Amino acid sequence: MKSISRIHILIVCLLSAWAGSSMVVCAQNEPQTSMYWAVPTLYNPAAVGCDSALHVSAFDRMQWVGVKNAPRTFFASLDMPFKFKKVRNGVGAMVMNDKAGLFNTTQLGLQYSYSLNLVYGRLALGLQAGMVNQGFSGGEIYIPDGDAWDPSADGLPSGDVSAMAFDCGFGAYYEWRWLYGGLGVQHLAESTIELDEYAYTQLKRAYYFSAGCNIPVKRSLFTVHPSLLVKTTLQAVQYDYTLRATYDHKFWGGMTYRPKDAVVLMVGADVGAIRLGYAYDIGISPLAKASNGSHELMVTYSYKLDLDKQKQHAHKSIRIL
Repeated sequence: MKSISRIHILIVCLLSAWAGSSMVVCAQNEPQTSMYWAVPTLYNPAAVGCDSALHVSAFDRMQWVGVKNAPRTFFASLDMPFKFKKVRNGVGAMVMNDKAGLFNTTQLGLQYSYSLNLVYGRLALGLQAGMVNQGFSGGEIYIPDGDAWDPSADGLPSGDVSAMAFDCGFGAYYEWRWLYGGLGVQHLAESTIELDEYAYTQLKRAYYFSAGCNIPVKRSLFTVHPSLLVKTTLQAVQYDYTLRATYDHKFWGGMTYRPKDAVVLMVGADVGAIRLGYAYDIGISPLAKASNGSHELMVTYSYKLDLDKQKQHAHKSIRIL
């Protein structure tokens, strides 16, 4: 099992090389996260400034623990709202590093959102612009013995290579009372990253649809938070169905079902301005036999601003409940 990821990457490289004189790989650049509801700016720039607070967030995900070269993702972001000429805006910045197999991808982005007050609710439109740097550890490719495998074949980098390309995204985010939802598009330009003379990757456009609500339970200290995240490249699709509950705005827990992939258990607590969370993925795919599951840690610091002080009924976002 130790060489599964290396062999998989090798097969992808060889098949791509045989298809032509250059290696074209559509690498998986989208990170996986089980506590997606806590870091909406990861996939939707319109979510920056979605409530009256400054947020500093980070999470670290160790996926498929026990599998060699399994994905490891780190994400950090900062966002806040502000008003200009009585119009609500949001700004933010994010950095993401994702290691998967022999690929190492780092994404940097600046985010901005502009809000429109509707008869029912608020609609925010957001943009993201930045760079993606991608590296490939060609020196770690495992080449089996035999005439069928030619280490000198075009399209197989013999050493470590990396390159950078422009990246951009778009999003829309809507909220009304206890309801919220959004659509984010990442890698809008589908930029090509030239790793080597014969090797390059393409950032495939990815779409994210999210929706959820915060339902207070009458005559109790509980709030229920059902939510949904749909991720697709229009070639593959993945669903996350989540049900959480918060007690007294301090302690929370829940479960996510990701069909054909995992059942996720998550717990956390809000300690003052700090939110802490932990999620454990129990694999239900064939890969689960070789893995000890996935672990995810999340921390968010929130500082409430006076942006909507004049509105006594200011919306309470999913991020500060």
